[in-house]
This record gives sequence, structure tokens and C-alpha cells, in this order.
Amino acid sequence: MIASSDPIARSRDRILDLLLKSEAPLSVQVLGAALGISRNAAHQQVAALEHEGLIERASAIRTRGRPSQGYRLSAAGMAAFPRQYSLLAKQLLGELSQLLPPDQLRVAMERMGEKLAETLESRLSGTADRMTAIAGLMRELGYESKALEGSDGAEIEAHNCVFHDLAMADPNICEVDLALLRKLSGKQVEHRRCMARGERSCRFAFKPK
Repeated sequence: MIASSDPIARSRDRILDLLLKSEAPLSVQVLGAALGISRNAAHQQVAALEHEGLIERASAIRTRGRPSQGYRLSAAGMAAFPRQYSLLAKQLLGELSQLLPPDQLRVAMERMGEKLAETLESRLSGTADRMTAIAGLMRELGYESKALEGSDGAEIEAHNCVFHDLAMADPNICEVDLALLRKLSGKQVEHRRCMARGERSCRFAFKPK
């Protein structure tokens, strides 16, 4: 995960890191002691991370006194850590594009985008600016993306494409991005610019269904 200059963000990142590396659930008391912060401050951080779906309650931890609630990373919390999937993904998509006819490849790409969105959409819960949050998730996936206001509504622009070479050979690959954005936004997505068409960026416009 990327280090932050914000002390609160650093504490949150450290909690996630401690839970990632621990074989057993950790209590608020243990997390607070590891971070050198008060139990109350640790509880606030844990409550915020639980609300965001990044951690979840596990079995109680036995102590000399009353059992303490244990916490562990959720699936979304695990996904928050960087993973280098791009090379493998490109190889898999390249094989699929060779094996499947265009109509079947398009359906397969849509399903992949939707499945990817399902692993990410819990992290959008409670976000005030959904488009900015979606653009942030795209950056974690390897896109240089940003949310902006277009002439007729919200847009997301990406100045690189994770699957650019494959999309140049077969535009059906773009369905991964389109299905991902449709699922995360709950809106129709118009692919207004596309680097596979020779334009300088990919731009996606969002419209009500």
C-alpha cells in the first residue's frame, strides 16, 4: 500500500498491514499497543475500517479477563494491497482472443468486468463522490485515471489502458472496462474516446439507465 503523510491514514494503513501479516485475529487493545496509540483511538480506526468493509469481526480472543473481540482482513481488505496481475491477465486474454469467436469473446469480457466489479464495489459504500472513488479504484488496477465533469455529465478519463496491446488487436477486449464501469456506477457507459481507435486517451461518459 502507498504510504500517506496523514497520521490517521498511516494508522489505518498500519492496522491493515498488521492484520495482513498476523496468522490470528487481533484485538483493538493489541492493535493500539502496536501502533502506540490509545485504546479509544484504535477503536475509532477499527470501527471506520469495519464500516468501509476492509476488516471484519472474527472469533473472540481469550484473555485473563473478559474475551476481546478479534478482527481480521475482509476480502475487500485483502484486495486493497497491490497485486501484479497485468502480465498474467494479458496472457490469459490473449489466449481467449485466439480461442473464442468474437461474439463469445465479447460475452466473456463482459463477465470478467462484472466479476472484477463485484470484488471492488463494497469499497464504494458510503462514498460521497462515487465517480472519484471509481477512478481511484481504476488507478489501483493500473489505469492513470481521473474523474471529471464533461459537457453533459460525469466522465472518467484514463491516459493508459492495462490491456492496450490486446485492445488494439481486438476491440472486444474493451468490454472488460465497460462492464466494470457499468457495474460499479449502476449507469450506462458511453465509450467516447478510445486509445485502441488511435485517440490520446480513453474517456467514459455515464448516463442514467
